[in-house]
Order: sequence, then C-alpha cells, then structure tokens
Amino acid sequence: MIPEFDVEISQQVEYSELRSDLTAEMVARGFTEHHEYECMGMPNWEQVEACLAEEADILRQAAESDAPDGIERVLNDLIEADDVGHAELMEVMHGNDPGVAGLSLALSEARTATFYSCSSGLDSMHHASRPQVGFVPDVHRARLIARLAEQASCGLDQVSGRWYLYSRSVKDTHALARMVLERRDDFDALPPPSWIDGLQEELDRLNSSYGGY
Repeated sequence: MIPEFDVEISQQVEYSELRSDLTAEMVARGFTEHHEYECMGMPNWEQVEACLAEEADILRQAAESDAPDGIERVLNDLIEADDVGHAELMEVMHGNDPGVAGLSLALSEARTATFYSCSSGLDSMHHASRPQVGFVPDVHRARLIARLAEQASCGLDQVSGRWYLYSRSVKDTHALARMVLERRDDFDALPPPSWIDGLQEELDRLNSSYGGY
C-alpha cells in the first residue's frame, strides 16, 4: 500500500510576496534553515524522465504490497537484495525520497530554486507529516505551477516568500511531476530567473572547495 495522509488541500499563497532576491551563490550554497539543503543543480528533462520512470516502478510495487508503507518495504527489500542497485537508484533520484524525487527534479529543471523534499511515511524517520517539496519560483512559473498543482490535487503553502507544495499521497506529487514534464515547452519558453546566471560556476567552485566530493 501507499500511505495516504489526512491533509486538507488548499492554496495559501501571495504572488507579490515571493522571494526575488536569490543569487547564484545563495542557490548553490543554501538560503533556508533546512540543514540538509543541497542544490539540485541544473538537471535536464531527460534526467527528469529517467527519475519518473524509476519512481513509477517503485510506486507500482508499493501499491501491490500488503505492507502499510509499501514504499518503505520496496526500498528495504532492494537494500537487502542489491545494495549497489539501491545506490544507483538514489543517484537517479539525486538522493531524494521516491514519490517526491521526480517533482523535485522537475521543478529544478523548470528553473525554480528547490530546497527541501520529504515523502513522509508511517515511521519517525521522515521530517514532514505529509509529502512535500519546498521551492522558490518566479511569478510566471508560480502561476503555471499553481494551476497544475490544483489539477493534481496538491496544495501550496507559503512561508517567508518560499512555497511548500504538499499532497495527501506521493501518488499526487508523482502525477504533478508528470504534468510539469508534459509542460516542459511552456517552462522553457519563460525567461530564466536571474540566479541561473553563474549558478554552474558557483556549483563548480563549491565542489572544488570540498576537494571534488
């Protein structure tokens, strides 16, 4: 089974209060209090597709499982059977939880500044009480994402100019990621946010400061 959470879905956002001060350095190094922040970089749509394909397979297996949290069962079984395969899966998912990894990657490729993701679950290992992804869009991207979120039965909260996209189930966040992918041409047609300029250089500089790790 795939867990579902008792969450009221709504959109509590103010476009005029979105953060617009982000720089390449801030996005690369972190701009929130979330201690596990790691910039997603500049992925491409092919990586988004690959992630969503893996994610869809995990969700399919989880839905067929009789475990209360089928996703956890699938991942644990994979670790026990093939820890190398699990490591390769996490690489495709950029270290994010299945169910929100695809959305995190899709929103990053749509050129929003992602900073948080958690699939939630039935144990105490997850930070969030519901599946959610944190990001900062510009106004044009925000309006498009809000429309897609409504279609996917996902909600939006706003904190300090940042958006948290949430859902009752990772089935909905996965569906939203597919919608973002389907609208890739619309996102690509929008002017890039100012922090894109110089982001790769900042990431390369940050990587070099850690000795390439």
